[in-house]
Amino acid sequence: MNETILEQHISKIPSVIINATAPLGNQKAWAIFIALLERDEGLRFNQIRELFEAEPPEVSRALKVLTNAGLVSRQARSLDDVGNAEASFYVPTTLGKTLIAALYRGLLPSREGAGPTRAHCQESPFSAGRITASAPGEE
Repeated sequence: MNETILEQHISKIPSVIINATAPLGNQKAWAIFIALLERDEGLRFNQIRELFEAEPPEVSRALKVLTNAGLVSRQARSLDDVGNAEASFYVPTTLGKTLIAALYRGLLPSREGAGPTRAHCQESPFSAGRITASAPGEE
């Protein structure tokens, strides 16, 4: 491919979209992202490691990619826990919740209709009740 032409087209996509979707090419990151979407309270690093029976470097790499993309954030429950890696936990961000909801709405056919020609699309199982897609900037 011609790199100049490639760059011309890629430059039309906001970097936030490219950065947010890049980690989803990694199955480990996808799995951790979904596990976090399923839990309102978030998960600590060791809980994620135990859930997936994974080595710390594997979990660390996936969380770093998800965090850098803005899909997941690391938080503390209290001011005393700030800076304490063992007390922090990971939760999906508004961007992460919005992205998964948009993917479900845009890519999956409706459960209500028969056939792919229906205009309504399936809602994300993560938006029913606990996790809802908010407008960007709302957290």
